[in-house]
Amino acid sequence: MMGGKRLLCAALAALVLVACEDPYDAGMQAFEERDWPTAISRFERVDPFHLYYRDAQDRIRQSVYNAGVDAFEAGQWRISISYLRRVDEDDANYTGARDLVGAAFYEMAVVSFDRGEFTEALRLSNIVRTSCSRYDQARTLADRARRLASAEEAVSSQ
Repeated sequence: MMGGKRLLCAALAALVLVACEDPYDAGMQAFEERDWPTAISRFERVDPFHLYYRDAQDRIRQSVYNAGVDAFEAGQWRISISYLRRVDEDDANYTGARDLVGAAFYEMAVVSFDRGEFTEALRLSNIVRTSCSRYDQARTLADRARRLASAEEAVSSQ
């Protein structure tokens, strides 16, 4: 019985320490470990009156951008778009985010095209903006998808 009480006390003490941890320090630790989702959630808990609040806000944007880049590099296009759109909307200084969003839509269009989903490939290709580095490739893919979708539709209507 005594061992159970000690274990309970130790667990409660650990819980109190975690609850009292400074969110900025916890965010910095997660940031240094490149654990972007954890860094984001910790920095978001930093009080506006905290000495390093402005830095925490900057690190949130950096973490969101880095999470988007990591997801892009891993081929997780939808996750990448989610993170990168967020940082693009929050801070115009992250110009690379907009290009990566377009590139992710292009990559999703390529996957759809390879699966024979030409209408979806066309839809995704048309989302790629003129400012994206893959715009010309997206236009070429959209033209091919449009022709194949039309041919597919003609065959199915016969």
